Amino acid sequence: MIMKNIRHHSIIVTSNDFSTLELVRKEICFLFGKNMEARNGEQLISPIIPSLINKFCTFFIAPDGSKEGYDASDDADIIRKKTLEFLNSLAENNGENAVRFVEVCYGADDQKALVLSNN
Repeated sequence: MIMKNIRHHSIIVTSNDFSTLELVRKEICFLFGKNMEARNGEQLISPIIPSLINKFCTFFIAPDGSKEGYDASDDADIIRKKTLEFLNSLAENNGENAVRFVEVCYGADDQKALVLSNN
């Protein structure tokens, strides 16, 4: 029997435009609420946290906590992909994006922590 592994995935999202970040967070909450079988999927999304200086603000999407291959993990994988597509779609024609993100994974017994994607 193959043991399933927990592999934490998280996305950290930052901007210096609070109102834009509010709209981004709202859309991501919608994605999690609409697409996750676990109806409390939105609870994985933190409130927006202001930085101490320079008007940056950040929220993050916490790991789902499920072992790889289980429904909650598979749902979250799909929603994270949609989230990253949405975040990348915010880029201007010149590639600049006022909303910055990094997707990381960590905590797996058989792998080091990784940056999976970023802008």
